[in-house]
Amino acid sequence: MNRPRLHVAEVIRSCRDEFLQVYGPRLTPEQQRALKDLVSCRTAALGGHVLGCPECGHQQIAYNSCGNRLCPTCQGTAAARWLEARAEELLPVPYFHIVFTLPNSLDPIALHNPRVVYDLLLRSAAETLLQVATDPQYLGAQIGVLAVLHTWGQNLQLHPHAHCVVPGGGLSPDGSRWIASSDRFFLPVRVLSRVFRGKFLAGLRAAFARDRLRIPGAVTEPTVRDQFGRLLEVSTKTDWVVYAKPPFGGPEQVLKYLAQYTHRTAISNHRLLDLDEGRVSFRYRDYAHGSRKRTMRLSAVEFVRRFLLHVLPAGFVRIRHYGILCNRHQQEKLELCRVLLQPPSAVEPKSPAAEAPQNSTSISPTRVCPVCGAGRMVLIEELPPRPAPWDSRQTAGEWVMVDSS
Repeated sequence: MNRPRLHVAEVIRSCRDEFLQVYGPRLTPEQQRALKDLVSCRTAALGGHVLGCPECGHQQIAYNSCGNRLCPTCQGTAAARWLEARAEELLPVPYFHIVFTLPNSLDPIALHNPRVVYDLLLRSAAETLLQVATDPQYLGAQIGVLAVLHTWGQNLQLHPHAHCVVPGGGLSPDGSRWIASSDRFFLPVRVLSRVFRGKFLAGLRAAFARDRLRIPGAVTEPTVRDQFGRLLEVSTKTDWVVYAKPPFGGPEQVLKYLAQYTHRTAISNHRLLDLDEGRVSFRYRDYAHGSRKRTMRLSAVEFVRRFLLHVLPAGFVRIRHYGILCNRHQQEKLELCRVLLQPPSAVEPKSPAAEAPQNSTSISPTRVCPVCGAGRMVLIEELPPRPAPWDSRQTAGEWVMVDSS
């Protein structure tokens, strides 16, 4: 893949002062950290090293990466490491991809309560799959779920949804046999939608009763109750979208598929087209009109505001395992599944590291000199960090997710 001509970090640098002047007091600590990390990524601010070729004398500088999970430049290597670890956990069965989406009416609550809402989204989606799959009317089996949180749409607006990847089948209730699902159908999406809505709204009501939710636009207790009640009423009358994508094959296909979702950021550098006179253009798919490819043009400040909507709370785990894939008893359950699925598949999963984008700045002892093509680049010098000036202006105010209102 060709190198992108434009990076998100360049857009941020182009409007950093203007953005901070407008939104600085309202940034969360995590959003402040993301801005600082992305601006510093692969610059002298983080330090680096000098590589040299003993054959021709060519030298080049490589600066260190920030490692922030919102940084599009850094996530390729993180994905490769994660996928390599997952290769041994896959079963020789078809896999299904099911997406659970929150209705737009709940976006204000998600914006002001990301930790509560996103945790509830992942748990409700996984519990829905586990419950419906256990019902003998549908599958009657203990299944496993790998759930990944995404909070964005193609236009960078808030769009919380959970991607769930599940093996096509599960263990019988007594663990004595493997119960396979249909190769073309896993669970009825209409049933999943109703159960998901019930679980999520029940959890949201419980969080509100425990005073764990901030309700936007409400100050006094009566207005808080009224506003929350109106949001729930609209959400209850809304059809919740649960979408089951066509199944895909065994472990090799699953690894390639997971690479598209596990470490994806709100927007990749390759979708950026142009930055000119304070406005940035990028490609997106218009799913409301047949997934047509379109171009969106925003002010750089608005682009950064939307981008920062997707900074997660500190320590939030966005990739989770449930059911027979739960970390507590995963190895034991998977070994049992493989025994019951014998004979094992002859297809061994390939290591995803070879196919994932190589964004690491680590030094490779076999890196070929780009000039002479004969020598091997070796480490000559370590470069200490040289922190760049960072505008840390901050005024008193609430720490909330950046919102345009």
